[in-house]
Amino acid sequence: MNRTTSTIAAIAAVIVLLCGSIIGLPVLYAGQSAAAACIPGGPPPPVTLPSSNGPIPGHGKWDSEQVANAAIIVVTGKRLNVPPRGWVIAVATAMQESTLRNVEHGDQAGPDSRGLFQQRAGWGPLADRLNPAKAAAMFYTGGHGGQNGLLDIAGWETMRLTDAAQAVQRSGLPDAYQKWEDDAKQVVAHVLGIPNVDDIGAGDPAAPCGPDDLGPVIVGPGGWVQPLKAPIVSPYGMRGGKLHAGVDLGFPGVRGQPIRAASTGIAIVVTCDSSSGTCDRDGGVGVSGCGWYVDLRHAGDIVTRYCHMGSRPLVTEGQTVAAGSVIGYVGSSGNSSGPHLHYETHVRVPSGGSADRGNSTDPVPFHVRVGAPL
Repeated sequence: MNRTTSTIAAIAAVIVLLCGSIIGLPVLYAGQSAAAACIPGGPPPPVTLPSSNGPIPGHGKWDSEQVANAAIIVVTGKRLNVPPRGWVIAVATAMQESTLRNVEHGDQAGPDSRGLFQQRAGWGPLADRLNPAKAAAMFYTGGHGGQNGLLDIAGWETMRLTDAAQAVQRSGLPDAYQKWEDDAKQVVAHVLGIPNVDDIGAGDPAAPCGPDDLGPVIVGPGGWVQPLKAPIVSPYGMRGGKLHAGVDLGFPGVRGQPIRAASTGIAIVVTCDSSSGTCDRDGGVGVSGCGWYVDLRHAGDIVTRYCHMGSRPLVTEGQTVAAGSVIGYVGSSGNSSGPHLHYETHVRVPSGGSADRGNSTDPVPFHVRVGAPL
């Protein structure tokens, strides 16, 4: 038996110890529908995880051993009654700290850092830190040396993933966990055998049951809506010798608020634009670019742009989006001094053309004309 096989066998044995005798691959709901399972703030739904009947299938770039470790993190969270959002945070944390492998040697975090979460000696005995289930339990509930676990962090359920993880880990790279959110959601869904973790309230904290949970908005007679219900904090016009080609919408606490498609259209650009090389952390005034952003093309050669989202947009290029649909959440990626939505309107953009300063127009009078004042 090679080392990988023995590791998988050991992981499967831990799962059996935690879960009891379980047959087959994941079946989550045990009679519950997906809609009924999503109860924000309520108890986690029933969960069934794989038994030791063969290795757990890998998923994407994550191999069988890594997914098996993720399964232990999930089932440990279930056993401790951690809400499902916590499972995603814990898996993303382990992706950053150890690539979901049970690290048996120290690294730059410290010569005594070990295990899935690279926990140092103060967290507990070496044997516990190298036991995936016990290491996950310490991440959730705290270390032997008095370190706070996730459940000790006030308001963790509504934090960005990276902020919640950092409150536990106290890493020198506090924004590093955010880039793993999408992977963690996919792996947790794979482990549980469900299409989307939104079904169990484990997705974005702004919409525990998915973007549809945010409800509809009233579409004006011209087919337009406000992209964000917030005051204008910076208008359209010249700023520092350069055209500020849109308006900034925001208020204290705006981070995580839903951004909606201002009118029905097709997503023609969905991308990250940041000189920092990533949009999965807050930008700053010294960073250039729009961060995570979306361009939508509407009837009449109109294009709208939505910048500085806090996480990967909820739409894909080529997707048709209805007016008022949630396309992302407010953040501060790219060239941004703080969380807000930078919103642009562009007119007479020919088919195949792109939005630029030359075809931009002030969104304030534009929205008055279309019957959805900002």
